[in-house]
Amino acid sequence: MMTGLIDDILRLTAIPAPSGREGAIAQIIRERWQTFGVVNEDRLGNLSVTVGEGDPHVAFVAHLDEVGFVIRTIDETGFIGLNRLGGIPERVLAGQRILLLGTDGPIAGVFATYPHHFTPDAEKYRVRPIGDVWVDIGATDKQAVTDEFGLRVGDFGVYERHAHVAGDRVFANALDDRLGLAALSGLLDRAGTPAAGRVSVIASVQEEFSIRALVPTVRRLDPDALVVVDVSPATDTPEMAGHSDIALGAGPVMNLHSFHGRGTLGGVLPPEWLVAATEASAAAADIPLQRASVVGVITDGAFALHLNDGIPTIEVGVAVRYTHCPVEVCSIRDLEWLMDLLVGMSGEIAGAVPWR
Repeated sequence: MMTGLIDDILRLTAIPAPSGREGAIAQIIRERWQTFGVVNEDRLGNLSVTVGEGDPHVAFVAHLDEVGFVIRTIDETGFIGLNRLGGIPERVLAGQRILLLGTDGPIAGVFATYPHHFTPDAEKYRVRPIGDVWVDIGATDKQAVTDEFGLRVGDFGVYERHAHVAGDRVFANALDDRLGLAALSGLLDRAGTPAAGRVSVIASVQEEFSIRALVPTVRRLDPDALVVVDVSPATDTPEMAGHSDIALGAGPVMNLHSFHGRGTLGGVLPPEWLVAATEASAAAADIPLQRASVVGVITDGAFALHLNDGIPTIEVGVAVRYTHCPVEVCSIRDLEWLMDLLVGMSGEIAGAVPWR
């Protein structure tokens, strides 16, 4: 099963799909999920499929999009200036490769940087903000960027695709949140038709951009509970020592508290009964479950939980190193455990809904 999962992840992460341009990955997920039922798509592009009938109703969501870039300006000499699309860490950009998604297909480029030999002392340890960053695609002037490379202001970009495997560790772009999409597909494969009630799975758009785009679909589905399936930043590297206990290979992660203090305040505090149902599911399947409190992280659940009469929400997922960087790292064993956990949660949560 591990080999099949790795192949699935490599296929999903190879597809560029920044926020607002999720069509290619959405088509893959639609084809995968339509064997289980009618795949609904709302006007923003969120996908959902429901199996089973009656109540209670448990929904699971993972997002389609990845962090990326938008072309802001094209210099007369053919260099391209960008805006960030989502939480891109500017400190990782210098010298990295990028794919710009033009009308004629992806265009490879590189983030310009000083040559080592001529780097001023003041620049050696400076992180350049996105407004000072330029991309070189090999164009000789501004007109060539449009006429020869098919790129215009407002076109999108992503990190260049990369993937390799070392044991059960996968190194790839966009594990956030292609891991979640793979887990939901695995849930559909394993759960089949629920013994009682309904299970819905949702593939949401624009999570990295606004966190709110899934609202129309969740409002329509109106589940009794929502499980957000996303990644959790691992802290098992030397520079993160002591920050938390979240590690690769130690099992799925359950957030007891998540909070994002910049911009619109948001986060998720799962109710005790959802926490208990998640822990019971892990215990029944002998799955190690990591507990997390995270500040600086926000997911789709932060605003969906306020819909209708209130939708109790919990966040679970896979530990990932180097989140939002050009290459992220996960353990496939954690993903296997997560899929087993989700299957158990679909039934355990349904049996624990207080008002059913």
